[in-house]
Amino acid sequence: FDPSLTDAFVSLGEELYRGDAGWVAPSRAEVRRQLAPSFPFHGKPGHEHRRFLALANGRPVARALASVHPGLRDRDGTPVGAVGFFESTPDDSAAGEVLAAAVDWLGGRGLRRIWGPLQFDIWHGYRFKTRGFDEEPLLGEPDNKPYYPEQFARFGFAERRRWNSFSLGGPEGLEELAAEGCEDYWRLKTRGYRFEPFDTERFDESVATLHRVLGDSFSRFLGFTSVELSEFREVLGVARHAIEPRCSHFYYDEVGTLAGFGVALRDLAPAVRAMRGRSGLRARLAFLRRRRRARRLLLHLGGITRAESEKHSGLAQAAVHHMVCRVRQAGYADVHATLVA
Repeated sequence: FDPSLTDAFVSLGEELYRGDAGWVAPSRAEVRRQLAPSFPFHGKPGHEHRRFLALANGRPVARALASVHPGLRDRDGTPVGAVGFFESTPDDSAAGEVLAAAVDWLGGRGLRRIWGPLQFDIWHGYRFKTRGFDEEPLLGEPDNKPYYPEQFARFGFAERRRWNSFSLGGPEGLEELAAEGCEDYWRLKTRGYRFEPFDTERFDESVATLHRVLGDSFSRFLGFTSVELSEFREVLGVARHAIEPRCSHFYYDEVGTLAGFGVALRDLAPAVRAMRGRSGLRARLAFLRRRRRARRLLLHLGGITRAESEKHSGLAQAAVHHMVCRVRQAGYADVHATLVA
C-alpha cells in the first residue's frame, strides 16, 4: 500500500491509453478504492494480494496484481489463484517479468492453477477483449490493448473460456429472436407465471432481489464466488444509471417463487468515456449530458434459478421472448447481446 508505488501503478494505465479516443477510462477513484487497505477484499480471512510493478529507467512499463480468494475454485474443486490489473507496454520482457512474479508469489501459497485476467474475482473485472478492436466499446465489456492476450499466451496461459458479444441484427433480428420463445411465454403466462419489472423507484429492494436471484442462478458459473449485498451494491456502480426498467424483469412461477431475472442496460460507454476517469462536478455533468443520448441497449445479464432449471419449464426461452418484446416496445433498434458464454 505504498502511496508512491500505488501512484505509479495507477498512472501506468492512464499513460498507456493516453491519446486513445475510444478508451473508456475506469473511474480513478474506484481504482484507488480497490487498491486501498480499506477495500473489503483485503480484510477478509484467507484473502491476500500482492502487486508487481516493472520499471525501466525509472518509469513504470508493466504491472499486475496477484490475489488469493479462498472461494475461487475450478469445476473440479481445485483452488485457483488470480492475476489481474494487468497493463503493459508492448515489451514482452516487461510483461513476462510481472507475470512471472505474480505466478511465483501464488505458487508460494500452494496455488498451481492460475487464471487471468481476473481482478480479485469476477465481480470486479475479468476477461480480455480478443477481437473487435475497431468497434465501439460496450459498457461492462473489457477494453484492453490488442497485444495483451498474446503476451499472456507467450508466457504460458491458455484460453479457459470464451464469451461473445454481438449485435442482434436490428428490427428483423429482434423479431426472429422474439418468435422463438413465444409459445413458451404464453403457456407459462396461462399457468400463472409473472414477469415483474425492475422497480427503479424502490431501487434498494430491487437490488436485494437481484442479488439473491443472481447468486442462485450463477452459482454454477465458472469462477463464481459469493458476494455480500453491501459489496454487490458497490459492484453495480454505473449500472445503477444504466438499467432500463422497461426491459429488466424478475420472473416468478405460478406459486410466487422467484424463478429468474433479466437485466438490460443502456450502453453508457460514451457517457463514461466523457468523464475521463474523473468524478468531479464537471465530469458528472459531462456524464449526464451524454447519458441522455444513449440509444444502444445491451441485453447484459439473465438467468433462472437452479430449482427452475430442474423443472425444464421453458422459462429461459419465455424470458427471452418477453425481454425482446419489451425492447421493441421501448423503441430500441440497436441492441447487443453481451456476456454470452
